[in-house]
Amino acid sequence: MMREKNEKLKVYEFLYNRLPFSEDEAEELEALQRMEKLEKEFESHLSKIKTGNMEIHWHSEVLVDSRYELVNVLIATDYCYYMFVLRDLHGEHYINSFNILCDSSHEAVLDLNRSDRIYEIFRDQLIDDGKYQRPVILKYVVMNEKFSLTGSKSEKFLNRRNLDYYLKAIEHSAVIKKKHYPPVTTNF
Repeated sequence: MMREKNEKLKVYEFLYNRLPFSEDEAEELEALQRMEKLEKEFESHLSKIKTGNMEIHWHSEVLVDSRYELVNVLIATDYCYYMFVLRDLHGEHYINSFNILCDSSHEAVLDLNRSDRIYEIFRDQLIDDGKYQRPVILKYVVMNEKFSLTGSKSEKFLNRRNLDYYLKAIEHSAVIKKKHYPPVTTNF
């Protein structure tokens, strides 16, 4: 499924020169436009792989502790659910001892504990039939080349350099078929 522009962004763009915008609305429009740019870039990386064995869902929102969080892309394969949250962070960052991503001025940027809550909510909602539950994996994709993570690294982050490799691995795992052995015959 190819990406469609966010509905709220469509409305804002339609109304932009027709109605006066408050400062908050103008800021939200700018944020939505930045997100649109990130999604287009992610989509360009996604177009490099075969997605026939995947279900792709854009703009999945989930309510976490009375605040909505956005998972930009959800890819479902027969073996796994992959969730991608796109960010445009730049500069040096580190993860503090409370699992908070902070910038070089020690300001909190992203609460990775909320990431765990997003993961738990999706895991609880993505219940598979039968006894097998597909794993759920959450990744933050930082498209800005000027982003760096110092100190302890986190497997939750991808960037432009490793995104294509990661998507290719998803493509490969999506086409793996279960081995079907021929039935055993006995000759008497």
